[in-house]
Amino acid sequence: MSFEELMAHASEIKFLAIKRALDEHETEPEYARQGVDGYYQQAIEPLFKPFSRIPDPAGYQPTIDGLSAAMHDLSGGHIDQDPIDKNPYLANPTLEKMHTASDYLQDWSGQAAMLFKQKFLDPFPAISANQFILTAILKAALEAHQAMWAKTRDDIDKIAHATMDVFDNKCCDKNTWNVTFTVLSSIGATAAAILTVATDGAAAPLLLSVVGAAAQVGATLPPDSLSDPPKGGGETALQIINSMKATIDQLTLVVQKAEAVIAEKISAVTRLLGEHGSYFVSARPAVASIPDGEITGSVGLGDSN
Repeated sequence: MSFEELMAHASEIKFLAIKRALDEHETEPEYARQGVDGYYQQAIEPLFKPFSRIPDPAGYQPTIDGLSAAMHDLSGGHIDQDPIDKNPYLANPTLEKMHTASDYLQDWSGQAAMLFKQKFLDPFPAISANQFILTAILKAALEAHQAMWAKTRDDIDKIAHATMDVFDNKCCDKNTWNVTFTVLSSIGATAAAILTVATDGAAAPLLLSVVGAAAQVGATLPPDSLSDPPKGGGETALQIINSMKATIDQLTLVVQKAEAVIAEKISAVTRLLGEHGSYFVSARPAVASIPDGEITGSVGLGDSN
């Protein structure tokens, strides 16, 4: 494909449309006000311009790699693979030092000691596992967005090439243009990837449904009325350009739907975090709020035997 040349393709389509209309002495009401040149000067390039500015899919990769690195840091061995794409993650030995810290604190007594053990040490494996799952979900969502923009580039480029091909073949009719959309098939949202997080040593049925690149999730969005673009082509320049415009307009709707699916899944996860934040973030130690004068008392740091 040649997405980098998209605006050059738009300029070529404009030239071909003007040439076809003039060579065939086409008369259309749309030409009455500005003439053939004036009409196509304004009718074609603005359709492609927004697509020339879409994000570069490669720009997502550093953030995706950063989230993958975070998953390596959060991998405590309880979960040894990405719950979405099933890629393996070795356990981070640093997290095992929490057990050593727990041993050091066996002789620490007092209210703060008890709460620290109950609220931080005991749930640490579950919280780190939940953070691992959450990071995997965020990484998958970015991969979905990355795949969406990559396929959007492919699809708009195919529309441009199909239009130029129609102009190059005078004999073609409206049924010869067959562009397929790949945006929706590039992402997947699946209930089969619902994840269960751990809480206080038990499994809690929190439904974290996943959206990701189809290759990672192993599912694609079901086809709907937007999946098949309108048939393109035509005989006159105006018919061809109107077919192209209809296809571009539908591609825009497809991209908007894909973005809505991604946003819906991430919004659901955000709401869940608001409702169950304690499953993902350790509680703030109560000792942090104790006045300095009481910090060594029984309600503070307590005693160490």
